[in-house]
Amino acid sequence: MEESEIIAGCIRNQPHAQRCLFDRHYKRTFHVAMRYLANYHDTEDVLSVSYTRIFKNISHFENRGEGSFQKWINTIVINEAIRFLKSKKALLFQEDEDLLTLNVSFPDSSDLLDAEEVSQVVESMPKGYRTVFNLFAIEGYSHKEIAEMLQINENTSKSQLSKARNYMILKLKKSSHALK
Repeated sequence: MEESEIIAGCIRNQPHAQRCLFDRHYKRTFHVAMRYLANYHDTEDVLSVSYTRIFKNISHFENRGEGSFQKWINTIVINEAIRFLKSKKALLFQEDEDLLTLNVSFPDSSDLLDAEEVSQVVESMPKGYRTVFNLFAIEGYSHKEIAEMLQINENTSKSQLSKARNYMILKLKKSSHALK
């Protein structure tokens, strides 16, 4: 089925079209949610709510070109993940004095970073760091947009991103020293 047919079928509440949409987008949305939640069960809960919201609001989707439907779906999943974190009071913004004063340089560009290792470091970040890092570095939101989404000051978003980057560099340097 074409994307436009799936959307039209979902608007008409056709189970086959809803199943098609779910099957086509589940893997991607699972990874998006996991970047924020880092917990399988919480991710499943958030996806359940997300897909309910997607099916309920699909008639409001405005096609703005290729990739806009996936972006619309991802936005719903991200918003639900943030809503979940806020409801659990899990979205705490860290004040880590060691990271605030750390002067870090990036590793030599000849060092290749293992994607799995980077993913593990992101998952190990405090939730506040991880959320801002994902929204900025992975999803491409601006600090202004992040501040609005998370209901924080724009400078807090910038600070959390800086701390997340320092955290990542520190952890990656530690693991590269452990391998030598």
